[in-house]
Amino acid sequence: MTPTGRLLLVAASLVGAQACATAPAPAAPVQVIIGFTEPVDGAAPATLARLAAASGAEFAFVSSLSPRSHVYRLRCPASDPGCGRALAALKAQPSRDYLGPDTLKDSR
Repeated sequence: MTPTGRLLLVAASLVGAQACATAPAPAAPVQVIIGFTEPVDGAAPATLARLAAASGAEFAFVSSLSPRSHVYRLRCPASDPGCGRALAALKAQPSRDYLGPDTLKDSR
């Protein structure tokens, strides 16, 4: 191998090593739709506080779908086991009719 070829091989190896050393992208947060038994103001601080007290997690209001159905973002990545426990605790609350993932549907 020529000296130029060796230099190119070393340079390519260093660039590849740098690409592998970059930090992984953060996991996407969990976004859920919560259906309440009664109409509620989904963005109200009192509603967010009740969700936090019932689940042990922090929720951020995203949008309202109806007076009884609202979208929230759970402030933890889906890979965090604490997220699963928080959602399970919230599902057990009698004031919730529905709790499920907010996913994009393919409209084709």
